[in-house]
Amino acid sequence: MKIYEYTNKGSREVNQDFVTHSVISSNTAIMVVADGMGGYSFGEIASQVISESIVEFVRMNISNFSPTELLKESIIYANDCLMLKRLSLGAKSIGAVVSVLLTIENEAYFTWLGDSRLYLYRDGIEVYRTQDHSVINELSKIKNLNSSDIDRYSSVVTRSIMGDDRLGKVEVSHVSAQQGDIFVLCTDGFHKELAMSNATEYNDSYKDLLDSKSANISDNYSFIKFEV
Repeated sequence: MKIYEYTNKGSREVNQDFVTHSVISSNTAIMVVADGMGGYSFGEIASQVISESIVEFVRMNISNFSPTELLKESIIYANDCLMLKRLSLGAKSIGAVVSVLLTIENEAYFTWLGDSRLYLYRDGIEVYRTQDHSVINELSKIKNLNSSDIDRYSSVVTRSIMGDDRLGKVEVSHVSAQQGDIFVLCTDGFHKELAMSNATEYNDSYKDLLDSKSANISDNYSFIKFEV
């Protein structure tokens, strides 16, 4: 089991992405990538509160729930923690989208809200990716999109964590992993502007090269790479 984290503010003034993970035991780990929502206050705070709350809840309750229920409850807990932070800040709206992966032995459980994604690569081939909770994705199911649609709705998500009663249903998916599989959790700034090979081939020696791209990236870009 190998886990790599990477985050960069790109050409933005503030990095509203937050990535974190925790290895709970030799065969269990929790990973979170969050992206503070543009247009709202304190995006960098929202992404950090959500990420750390999910990890905290999973670590404290790893034996108290099934993996699926554990992830569902962790999202609810993170939403409650963000509500308290929102009230303390006096913010009307605050939030983030998120991608979460829990691995237990060779079983992988994951959830996501918004347009942060999870990918699974096997033998170098993409075999799975999450579907964005976004207006663009929903519109594409019912009509052919034109450039004005894309410009208007490209950043509008339909699910997120906002510290209020709009959380909605939390869905958890599951796959059985194989030795050599690579999971990538990433924000939209990464999957929209960079080739996924920058994550799948990443190791610590690659950081400087990826940092050098920041001036040409319009958004924060972040990911976690998990090698089974």
